[in-house]
Amino acid sequence: MKLDALMEQVITSSRDDWHKITCWGANTGPAYKERLTFYETWDTEFHGVLEAESHANVAVYLPDASITMAFGLDQNDEFKEEWANKFPDPHASSSYVDIFYNNALVFRDVYVTVDGARAKLPLPKRRLDDAKKKIVALEVPRRRHDFIRLVESLEGDVREFDRYFKDAGFVITDDSWPDFSVD
Repeated sequence: MKLDALMEQVITSSRDDWHKITCWGANTGPAYKERLTFYETWDTEFHGVLEAESHANVAVYLPDASITMAFGLDQNDEFKEEWANKFPDPHASSSYVDIFYNNALVFRDVYVTVDGARAKLPLPKRRLDDAKKKIVALEVPRRRHDFIRLVESLEGDVREFDRYFKDAGFVITDDSWPDFSVD
């Protein structure tokens, strides 16, 4: 399967096309999509500590179980952007959403969780004025909007996503996304 065709299937799918598995909290178990970090520590002797961080959720695409998605692995616990920190709870963080095909990682994007984890939003592209001194628009390609809206639908209410998207001041564009061209 070509990557653009796989992403088309994912982006145009609906919440009902996915089986979500929560992978955090009591009686849930691991996601098996971990990031391992090794730390060296010294007190009176050397100690090595292996820390595992994991996606909080995994989802299987029901029409083709070879396509899976995992999301919730922390990228930045203290995300700072004016649009992200202007909500009643100013805490925002960013996380990864990964798409797998036959368990191979084939696509990664970052989303931002705003208002104390009440909604997930896509990362916008800043459009600057000619002097590049001021942001005049926060733009999100329609397909990226639809993708993160799908991710939000697996856990939350898309009406909340729509409200937060609007309140963040984002503008939907017809720009191509994702871009798989070679640099």
